[in-house]
Formats: sequence, structure tokens, C-alpha cells
Amino acid sequence: MTSRVPNYLEEKLVWRRSDDPHYRYDADFDGERWVLRVNDFPDDHLYTLLVDHVEVTSFDDWPEQRKRPSD
Repeated sequence: MTSRVPNYLEEKLVWRRSDDPHYRYDADFDGERWVLRVNDFPDDHLYTLLVDHVEVTSFDDWPEQRKRPSD
């Protein structure tokens, strides 16, 4: 694990599609497992990012620098 603090919404990641409809995408970054949970939009943010099972941020728009798997 690195000592730098990642800017979670700006890291350039390649996401994998998951079979779990609630945790739709996952990725590995710097020895950590990153997972995107799909929330109850529009009542909540569309996505919540979990890093090693800890919620770190929520957002609605897919960051441009992230590559999303094709549907």
C-alpha cells in the first residue's frame, strides 16, 4: 500500500463488471479492492465507492478518466 492519499474520483481505473446487481463494478488499485455500489437513485447518489469494504465517497456522474466496462 502506498502512503499517498488517492483522490478517489480522479484516479484512472479500469473497472470490471460484476455479476452482483448492487455492487456493479470493481477494480484493484494499489493493493486495495474498489467496488461501486449502485444506490436508490434519485433519492440517493447513483454510486457509492467502497475501498476495502469502507464507504469513501458517493457521486452521480461517471468521472471522465474512468473507463467503464461496456454493457
